[in-house]
Amino acid sequence: MVQEDLKNFTTPVFPFTAIVGQEEMKLALQLNVIDPKIGGVMIMGDRGTGKSTTIRAIADLLPEIEVVTDDPFNSHPTNLELMSNEVKALIQSNSNEIKTEWIKIPMVDLPLGATEDRVCGTIDIEKALTEGIKAFEPGLLAKANRGILYVDEVNLLDD
Repeated sequence: MVQEDLKNFTTPVFPFTAIVGQEEMKLALQLNVIDPKIGGVMIMGDRGTGKSTTIRAIADLLPEIEVVTDDPFNSHPTNLELMSNEVKALIQSNSNEIKTEWIKIPMVDLPLGATEDRVCGTIDIEKALTEGIKAFEPGLLAKANRGILYVDEVNLLDD
């Protein structure tokens, strides 16, 4: 009973509209949501100014997106610019069996000690050893595709 309750439990998110005094930051985030080609938002501020809270709040506001089921890159099912090569190849093979699902906008935290292969992806060693095939294991950038990659304490990251 308790385990089932824990599965349905979600941490409450502070409402975006309740954040006061951070109008420039909120506007920058809203503009980036409207036009992701802006490329991101760099937020700087002292500890306790609500940076993380605001990011989580706007991520909670965003609508769900349609993605190709089991695609590690959160590919869009119809927009070629937002598809991975695997999904494009599946479509070109005239496969009408592309299954989709609706997910919340992914919000991925980049840990401070993340290595390059954890961020960008690497060869899937487990598949190589067990099945003898080369396979790519996507990293955090793939997981955050079409969503938000949150880097806290960017000044502490290695060059």
